[in-house]
Formats: sequence, C-alpha cells, structure tokens
Amino acid sequence: MEITASEMKKSIQKIYERLDKVSPVDFDCGKLCGEVCCVYDEDNNNTEELVLYLLPGEELMYEDSPEFELYYMDSSEIRYPHSWKDSIYLVKCVNPPRCDRSIRPIQCRTFPLVPHISKDGEFHLILDETEFPYECPILRDHIRLNDDFIKVTYEVWKMLIRNPLVYDLVDMDSKDREKRTSSYKTVI
Repeated sequence: MEITASEMKKSIQKIYERLDKVSPVDFDCGKLCGEVCCVYDEDNNNTEELVLYLLPGEELMYEDSPEFELYYMDSSEIRYPHSWKDSIYLVKCVNPPRCDRSIRPIQCRTFPLVPHISKDGEFHLILDETEFPYECPILRDHIRLNDDFIKVTYEVWKMLIRNPLVYDLVDMDSKDREKRTSSYKTVI
C-alpha cells in the first residue's frame, strides 16, 4: 500500500516534533560559533551556496514556505544510490539564521550526529566529522551531547532507515566513509 503525500507530510511533521523536544546541548550552540552553519555563505564570500539535501518526503514541508527555497535535481546528476529514481530535493534558507526553526531539515536537527551502518551491518550514530568549510565548536571542543538528544536521534534514524531509500543512502554514505577512514567516533 502506497503512502499518500498527506500521510508522508504528517509522518515527517511527527519526526520534527520529536526532535524539537531535544537539543544537542543545554544552550543555543549557535552562540558558540555565530551560527556559522547557517550563515557560512554570506559571511565568507563563498561562491558555492550551502544547501541541505532532504530525505524522501521531506520536501513536502517546504512547498509553501517563504523562508526556504526548494530545489530539485535529477538523481542521475549526482552520486546517489541507484534505488533513488526520482528527483532529489534540496533546501536553502532565504534569510539565515532567522529561518523558521520549526521546519529545519532532519540533517540540521540531528547534527552533529549522522547514521552509520558498519561493515558487519550494525546501525550506529557517529559524530559527523565530514570536512566542512567551517568549524563546529561542539566537535572541535569535544562538548558532551545530551543523552536525551542521542537517544531520540538514534530512535528517529532507526525509524527512518526502515525506508529502503533512506537505508540505501545511509549504507552508501557509510561505505564511502569506511573507505576514507576507519577512525570515526561511534556515539551509540
């Protein structure tokens, strides 16, 4: 049975609401870095726009939002799992960092954690040590993450990877990560 757009949007909204109840730290971590992950483009004269890739169905949250620009690419234009046949959606905040935080993408809500599937097929959350054009003080200073944030983020990603497309993406990213390094930091 195929899920309708309305049901998909409600499902994503529930995930957003769950993640809204937790935070990586007990304070606004954007105060540590001047919200660099939101304003990197404009503050650093960067010619490449900072956009976030959305998970399947997440684009429904941005269709009518005046605060976010919704883009899409054909899945053949970038390296994505072969199972992704439809368009890949991306979103960019129009007025960073004063965007509507209630519809931040899942990637923003779960950072600095990312899902990882190890070589033995085990699901983990690890610290996102991707090379960014800016530095995250939480990662740099090894600031301890809140336990409730870790727990809810784990539960949400565990639920998200039940979608075969999300699983394939996480699996592909994990295999790429394993090729680059074996020294990632497992959180759970």
